[in-house]
Amino acid sequence: MTAEYKALANSWIMWAACLPGVAIVIYQAFLIFRKSKNDALRIGLSEKQVSSSIRSAAITSIGPCMVMITAMLALMMYDGAPFAWLRTNFIGSITYELQGAQFAADGIGIELGSSAMDANFLATACIVEAGGCVGWVIFSALFSDKMEVVNEKLAGGNMLAVPIIGTGALIGVYCSLTIDRVIPYGTQVYGVFAGALAMYLLTLYDRKVHKQWIKEWGLTICMIIGMLVCTVIDLMTGAL
Repeated sequence: MTAEYKALANSWIMWAACLPGVAIVIYQAFLIFRKSKNDALRIGLSEKQVSSSIRSAAITSIGPCMVMITAMLALMMYDGAPFAWLRTNFIGSITYELQGAQFAADGIGIELGSSAMDANFLATACIVEAGGCVGWVIFSALFSDKMEVVNEKLAGGNMLAVPIIGTGALIGVYCSLTIDRVIPYGTQVYGVFAGALAMYLLTLYDRKVHKQWIKEWGLTICMIIGMLVCTVIDLMTGAL
């Protein structure tokens, strides 16, 4: 990777091109937040309950935000800061983005991270990474408002089964996010199980003491424990 490529990937033109996309994400988040708060009050939740939920959500997001920062730093090595900033806000999957960068490099016949990376690679990477997720966007735009019908069909008309289906879907999502950390076997396996064990112990403790801070900080604490365990074991095995 040359100094010329770094200058191009981090130029003000790239910042200007990426800023509108991030601004749209921020605006969407504001609209969803405002509508959710208004609807919560409309259905009878108190101001105290709404404020408590907002605080819990904000605290819980600290752990995932730390992960996203590290993901953005990794992506910056290849795509530059502006585009990494945009992609992290849009998708947030470092695995997908790095695969897109690798596909772009393979497509034009260069090695990712080499001095052959130039404006052609940057343009190709931008197209591949942005275009690869168009299917998700189209599906969400066309079918998001129809998911209630899907839930009813899956539940077979039994509305009591809808929460069970939702819980199963959530478990499936988290399994999908962790399975590639377990297979193939590596030091990340220890991080996954350490985080799971920490969450199990915190859940048992919360059943006894019923502390609000456990619900708010539980996810962040477990993510940090998992990352620390993984890092320590990685350093230990590397030193052997």
